[in-house]
Amino acid sequence: ERSGHQVAGLVLESLAAGEACISQDEKDLGVALVDMGGGTCDIVVYVNGAVAYTSVLPIGGQHLTHDISVGLRTPSTEAEILKKKYGCAMTSLVDSNETIEVPSVGGRNPRILSRMSLAEVIEPRIEETLNLIHAEIMKSGYADIIGAGVVLTGGASLLEGLIEFGEFIFEMPVRRGVALKTSGLTELVQNPGFTTAVGLAKYGADHQEIKPTKVDFFEKLKIKVSHLLDGSIQGGYKCLN
Repeated sequence: ERSGHQVAGLVLESLAAGEACISQDEKDLGVALVDMGGGTCDIVVYVNGAVAYTSVLPIGGQHLTHDISVGLRTPSTEAEILKKKYGCAMTSLVDSNETIEVPSVGGRNPRILSRMSLAEVIEPRIEETLNLIHAEIMKSGYADIIGAGVVLTGGASLLEGLIEFGEFIFEMPVRRGVALKTSGLTELVQNPGFTTAVGLAKYGADHQEIKPTKVDFFEKLKIKVSHLLDGSIQGGYKCLN
């Protein structure tokens, strides 16, 4: 169970991700953003340029890592590496002759397995996740008017084959969301895993209060003192006259 503050925080993060990776045209046309994190999938549906629906599903990349760890009998840290390096959402996209080295547990020697065996562990979990997301979008009541389709972002969205699988499940256009209109370390921030962070930073920058600096304060003080002195001098002239 999650508290109201936790759910509100997740919704805020997904809204921030939307600010970073969805264009205004997509919001106007209608779009569903899915921020696929480690523990949750946060969904925001935009209709006519505004947020129309939000939801949080308790499923994410950590669940997939656990499946790989159990299915291939490998430590969780190694399962995460295998997922990122060799993982694929669809077995049909994997070369049956390709092999991978899978570390074992308990100090045993690593094993050589087909990459297909990894995909066979991943595909069912991804299919379940995408079906849950699709059901939630349908539940929103806006599925028929989401003209811009679905945008998948977050670290878990980097999985190879996810976009193709998503288009098959959702039966609408799907793209991977990265931060738009960024500068500086562009290659780093244009990664789905940093979308929320970029969105929160952008929101903070757009809404920060501009406070006077020490220079502004002393400049204003100098002007006020000058006016007071000018007034005193003028008054002294009047007295002398």
